[in-house]
Amino acid sequence: MRQSHGGHGYPAWMRGTVLTVSLAAVRDDLAAALEETLKLARQLAEDARDTDVPVAELVAQATLLGRLDDRRAELIGQLRRTASAGLRATTPGPPIREVVLDALDELGWPQNARFLEEYLWAKRQLQLDSRAFASLRRDELRAWRRSPGARSAYIVPALNPDGSANPRWLTSSAWDLPRRVIASAETERLFDLQKILAMNVRGSRGPVGTLLERNVTQILAIEPPPVSASVTATRAWRAHVRSHTAALIEAIRSRDDADRDRLAAGLADLPADDRIWGVGSGGSPAAEVT
Repeated sequence: MRQSHGGHGYPAWMRGTVLTVSLAAVRDDLAAALEETLKLARQLAEDARDTDVPVAELVAQATLLGRLDDRRAELIGQLRRTASAGLRATTPGPPIREVVLDALDELGWPQNARFLEEYLWAKRQLQLDSRAFASLRRDELRAWRRSPGARSAYIVPALNPDGSANPRWLTSSAWDLPRRVIASAETERLFDLQKILAMNVRGSRGPVGTLLERNVTQILAIEPPPVSASVTATRAWRAHVRSHTAALIEAIRSRDDADRDRLAAGLADLPADDRIWGVGSGGSPAAEVT
């Protein structure tokens, strides 16, 4: 169990995201937006079959429907932030940095902030906007500068072949160096595939199942089963995806592991600041944090 640092509340960089609006009010707004969307969608479906309705009118209605979709997405985001803030207020948990480090350990490989945002919501109903990860990493760097190595793990960037930081991918400083090094585009492909393998969903779709299906579509271009699919069909789809992903990972690692090991060996003698934060990233106490 990692030591706790900084208390159990929201850190300063997250306080602005805690909304005062009630969850009930957001639900009401969302319900109203969905009802308006359904009404317009039904009208558009009717008009699309009516040859007397001009095409320009159909396009105008579709544009309005798009605006309602944007409003729905905005309200869903607000709902997530409000629910997350309420959960943290009523059930205090570990500091956010600890939650992110635990998520990285669950996933086992470097991951990008956008996916971590969605994963934390799906797994823990914790809303942490992806742009906040940059602030979190700056806080981690400040903690390192105050007392290098005092914590058992820090949220740090992956490393490029030359040892420079690659902040697009977040890692744990507790990991072995070969796991933190990006050898090539194949390494990044490996990281993406690991997202799929890490989400071993069982039972109903739920938040994690939905996240799995979205990532399978984006990464493997495999369409998910239809909403009406049976439990048996959904399980078969997951088993196929998992087997296919494992085979792709094995093929990449047969080449990529050796490349990452070789690069890591070349970086192993770097000073701790550069090895943890990346060459020239300002890990030393004299550097400025931007």
